[in-house]
Amino acid sequence: MVDYLSTPHRRYLTWAQATVGLSGRDVLEVGGCTPVAEVRRMAPRSWVCFNLDEGAVADFNRDAQALQCPGYRALAQDAASIELEARFEVAYSINSFEHIRDLATTLARIRSALVPGGALFTVFGPIWSADVGHHLSIPTERGPINMFDGVLEPWEHLSSSPGDIYARLEPRLGAAIAQRVIEYVFSYPDLNRLSEADYLRLFAASGLTRVLLLRRRSPLRTPRGGGTRTRELLWLARKGKPSVLARARAALGFAHGYVNARRAGY
Repeated sequence: MVDYLSTPHRRYLTWAQATVGLSGRDVLEVGGCTPVAEVRRMAPRSWVCFNLDEGAVADFNRDAQALQCPGYRALAQDAASIELEARFEVAYSINSFEHIRDLATTLARIRSALVPGGALFTVFGPIWSADVGHHLSIPTERGPINMFDGVLEPWEHLSSSPGDIYARLEPRLGAAIAQRVIEYVFSYPDLNRLSEADYLRLFAASGLTRVLLLRRRSPLRTPRGGGTRTRELLWLARKGKPSVLARARAALGFAHGYVNARRAGY
């Protein structure tokens, strides 16, 4: 579902529009700032972002003003500290749940911010228990290293100790780069290191009712070190109890949105 080295906003918005509806809705975006021009295509009534990236927040607010979108605004604030009256019909979050450290509190805040019957639509990954769940992404003097470069073996961050990984990498990459890899994988603070089982437990305890849960799996079939094949999760939930018909409509809506996005090249 995801090109992990970019953010195909139009694809995600198409999926959300088809499953929960964005047009004419008050939308809360958690952990990101979708470009204003892309948001405007969906014609929401309002769009409020919570994002710790101050540069992205400033860019969003500048563009909202330039494009005359008074109902659009971004706040440089931790998602776990959301303090807004319940007025949002949709909460939308893309590639942020694997970074949010206090996800339990964030889910509680999202639930409080949604009106009865409101929906949460989120897609995120790679999760920690995936083959590339370490999110490795560092610049080096030899060029950038990222999660798909094969520097780490699949699931090696789960199956090997930092010392063992360092001992394997140091002869090939040198001491400095090998150490930077270890520090990023095991100490980088902007990663919560939650497994698939952790997410499912948090979802179940969130007070939001699951409507749709989809997994994108690694093409590799032999997880190591207690890992799972799931790279990415798409979760759609409601505040309240959805009917069987609502669940069926959500599944059909996503299928329709997925096909439309593919046809459009998103």
